[in-house]
Amino acid sequence: MDLLSAKDAALSYLKPVSKGILNLFHSKLTVQLKDDQSPVTIADKRAEEFLRKKISRDFPDCGIIGEEFGEENSEREWVWTIDPIDGTRSFIRGIPLFSILLALLHKGQPVMGVICLPALRETAWAVKGQGAFIGDRRLRVSSHTGIASATVATADWYCFKEKKYLQLLQRLNRDSGLARTYPDAFGHLLAARGAVDVMVDPWAYIWDFAPCKIIVEEAGGLFANFTGRKGSICEGTAITGNPALVKKVQKLIRDQENAKRY
Repeated sequence: MDLLSAKDAALSYLKPVSKGILNLFHSKLTVQLKDDQSPVTIADKRAEEFLRKKISRDFPDCGIIGEEFGEENSEREWVWTIDPIDGTRSFIRGIPLFSILLALLHKGQPVMGVICLPALRETAWAVKGQGAFIGDRRLRVSSHTGIASATVATADWYCFKEKKYLQLLQRLNRDSGLARTYPDAFGHLLAARGAVDVMVDPWAYIWDFAPCKIIVEEAGGLFANFTGRKGSICEGTAITGNPALVKKVQKLIRDQENAKRY
């Protein structure tokens, strides 16, 4: 697989998809709730249908895992992941922080990823071994190492509540220099570009984390789960950004888990 060609293909798909999504942005759309109570609109569904069609045509030997329409040949060596609108809640409310996410997995690991922010007209991409970029600008995570003066991005409060990590959120707000909610892939991209020092996310899926992982890693950062050492995109949690601070957030989590036992 030529990863740079796959990246170019992904970027070419995003131009018409972005246009279609923006045509529906600020519109009154019917909102449905999925089984996990997350919202979905016709914009999400149309975008994923378009992306699946293009990928199936150009990469017929690849599998696909998409948020809205599930898995197709996901056991294959090469698999694309699709989140047609990451941040549908923002999209519905007219907040321009939603994104389109694409990634290519090789044997389950992301080797190419794209985060496109249509309303902000910004697209980040990364290819394994080639770096992470927005346009011609190479992305780098921050070099800040102290959590007491760090800028920490977090997912929404309800995510921490649902996954029983409210104490962690409270600790981050208390101990960091500044903790702010920058949810979804937008927060992970801020970590990859060094605008925040670390992003803490207790609840997302493979199609959310796949592009974030490769982009953060190619920007010199670390993608880790709340516990363990694997950095799995399937585990459901993620801490991304400056390696030193990612490890310090992991230590906060370990300390809290240990305290619960006593």
